[in-house]
Amino acid sequence: MGYAAPMDSLTPQQRFIQTALHLQKSALPLAQGYMQRQAALGLEQVLSEERLSSADGIAASLAAVDGLEQLVADNLASWQQWMVEATRNLSAALEDFPEAERAETSCSMLASIQVHMEFQQRSMAARAEWIGAARTICRLAQLGRELAPDAAGPIFASEDDLEEVKRQLARIAAAAAEEQQLLEERAARMRDSVAKLQPR
Repeated sequence: MGYAAPMDSLTPQQRFIQTALHLQKSALPLAQGYMQRQAALGLEQVLSEERLSSADGIAASLAAVDGLEQLVADNLASWQQWMVEATRNLSAALEDFPEAERAETSCSMLASIQVHMEFQQRSMAARAEWIGAARTICRLAQLGRELAPDAAGPIFASEDDLEEVKRQLARIAAAAAEEQQLLEERAARMRDSVAKLQPR
C-alpha cells in the first residue's frame, strides 16, 4: 500500500506538484459527468430517419437539442468554477517558492490555464455549431411535415430547404471533426502534463 507524505513535510515544489495532480483528478468527474449526461440525451437519434419522419419524433429531437444546449451551458459554468478554484489553489501552493522560481512557475501555470481555456472555448464552439445545425434541420423537417403530414419518411418543403439541410449536415461533419481533434489534443496534453509532474 502506498504512503502519501503529509503536506507539511513536503518541499514547496512537491506540494505544488501534489496540488496540481489533485486538481487534474478533480477535473475527471466534470468530464465524465458531462459525457454521461450527453449520452443520456440519445443524440445519435436526433437526425435519424425515424425521428424526422413524424411530428412526435421531430419534437423529441428538438427537445434533445434543447437539452444539449442547456448541458453545454451548465458544463461551461462548472469548468469556469473549476478554473477559478484551480488558479486559487495553485497560486497558494506557489507562495513558499523562492521568488525567481515562483515567477517562472507562475508564468508556466498561467500559460497552461490559458491553453485549457482556449480548449474549452473551441469545444463549446464546436458544440454550438452542432446544436445550431441540428436545430435547423429539425425545423426544416418540421415545416415539411406540417405541409405534408402523411408523407412517408422525412419530407422537406422545397428543393431550397433540402439544399439547406445538406449545408447543415456539412456543418455537423466539420464540428464532429473539430471535436475529435480536440479530444486527441486533450489526451496528448494530459499525458504530457502528467509526465512533467511526476517526480524525477
